[in-house]
Amino acid sequence: MTPENVIEKWANYFNAGDLEGITSLYHKDSTLLPTFLPKLLESKEQISGYFIAAIEGKASIEVNVSQSIKKVVSENTYLMTGTYVFCLPSKGGEKFESWYSFLIDLSHDSPIRHHHSSRVPFDFDLSH
Repeated sequence: MTPENVIEKWANYFNAGDLEGITSLYHKDSTLLPTFLPKLLESKEQISGYFIAAIEGKASIEVNVSQSIKKVVSENTYLMTGTYVFCLPSKGGEKFESWYSFLIDLSHDSPIRHHHSSRVPFDFDLSH
């Protein structure tokens, strides 16, 4: 398995509404900074609760891992960063471009050690 495969599995589970599949990817000690909740999640129960709400809201995601930035942290650990787009039917089908970073440790069956997701702040673009 590669870190790219982990993100692809994550997206497939998310889009299929597969709570067991998506939570199985998170290590028992993982943390999640979610896109649509202003809290740091630090347990599998909290992470599961977040994804239950996303699944019930019929959220979906578009991600192209080939555009990710991959950094090797150690022999089996990678930092993956990139963008994905959330579609939220509960918000009229509105789409939200968001950043992600995953810390993935391939030496574990549940390889996601940390996941940070946040909306891209277009209204604060300092390049203009």
